[in-house]
Amino acid sequence: MIETTKPRIFGPIFAYFDGTKKVNYSSKKSKRTAHPPDGTPIDMMLASLAYCIVVSVIWAAKDYDVTPHPFKVKVTGTKALNEPGRVAMIDITLIGVLVDDFAISTQIMNKAKAICTVSNTLNCDVNVSMDAING
Repeated sequence: MIETTKPRIFGPIFAYFDGTKKVNYSSKKSKRTAHPPDGTPIDMMLASLAYCIVVSVIWAAKDYDVTPHPFKVKVTGTKALNEPGRVAMIDITLIGVLVDDFAISTQIMNKAKAICTVSNTLNCDVNVSMDAING
């Protein structure tokens, strides 16, 4: 008999950039607020990562002399199947059109991932993608 285990998914946690210095958050259990959602320590980690990506996108956009449009960041984590308890993989999706030029948007996304201190500190796979259609 083969036992299959479906990995647990943490999140999603969302961070919203509206064009100001203010970042809002939500989760599947909470409405949008100015504070990261209450929950588990993993939720707080995912919220920190979402915030870091928002700030990193803003910084990266400055390097291309553009201002990003409003967008949101969706972050989910996948629990490792082996011990000790840990997150094996995190997926980050930038939702919305960052800037009008798609090629520059892609460069901003890649640079933001490269400069995000939180993602660079984590000891798991961190994947970043963009979803301009559902923004």
